[in-house]
Amino acid sequence: MTTASYEISPDARLERFPYEVYALRGALSSRAQTELARDVGASASGGRSQSSGSVDWLERARANNHPTIIAAYGCGGGERSVRCVRACGLTRCVGACGREVGALVEEPREALTLARDVAREISRRAGRDGGGGIVSGLFDGDEPYEPSHFWALVYGSGVSGQSKMSTHLDRPVGWTLSVSVGRAARMTIGRAPEAGEQYDKLGKDRAIDGQREVEVEIRSGDCLLFRGDRVFHSVDGLGAERGAPLEWAQALTQDSAVDGYVPGRMALLFREERETQGKLIR
Repeated sequence: MTTASYEISPDARLERFPYEVYALRGALSSRAQTELARDVGASASGGRSQSSGSVDWLERARANNHPTIIAAYGCGGGERSVRCVRACGLTRCVGACGREVGALVEEPREALTLARDVAREISRRAGRDGGGGIVSGLFDGDEPYEPSHFWALVYGSGVSGQSKMSTHLDRPVGWTLSVSVGRAARMTIGRAPEAGEQYDKLGKDRAIDGQREVEVEIRSGDCLLFRGDRVFHSVDGLGAERGAPLEWAQALTQDSAVDGYVPGRMALLFREERETQGKLIR
């Protein structure tokens, strides 16, 4: 990451959904989104070189209808090879997102700072408005929200169709913060996977009881904070194209292109793995 800073828009607004799911709408301006995409694109690699800034991931993304992880960082040194710090939690990797994820050597400080700032703003607004629930206490006491893991995922349209993410639970690492840039994402929260689906056996015992399906649209510049390890969630597709490729996508790919693939959305995921930081699980 570079020395850029990403300020939260004063016009952002907080929206609540069931199961302690919070959306900070319009958190990032168009300029901040483009800067963020440029920094992520410069940091990402195809796995062969951790600092070259190559865009080899475009080839993987082209043949893949799973979102492609183009960069990852984990602060917990002993838990898994930094070369493949997976977000999905599957015990046995099937390579759906590409086994080479472009692990970052240096901590993406500006991105982690953005995640802390967004979570703090959501917590502040939830507490100010009353009825903030668990999230309004995220920054109380001696254990503030502190993201320890970072992933950059790209959704797009390639030879295998449009990227989607089946309904699932994250690994048991607490709160997940998602920052979205690009086309709108059609998400569903609260829908448990059916038998035979990709993640049907992954961590169902951790799920909040009585979840029901709720559709949520996440637009460019929106940020979502929720208990990803306890609330079922999926990305069912992307919203309609709007004109020519946007500046953020050109910044992300460094003006590179691969025939048959169009990046549609970048999602940055941040998680706070409390076990790696000696903190209590909330």
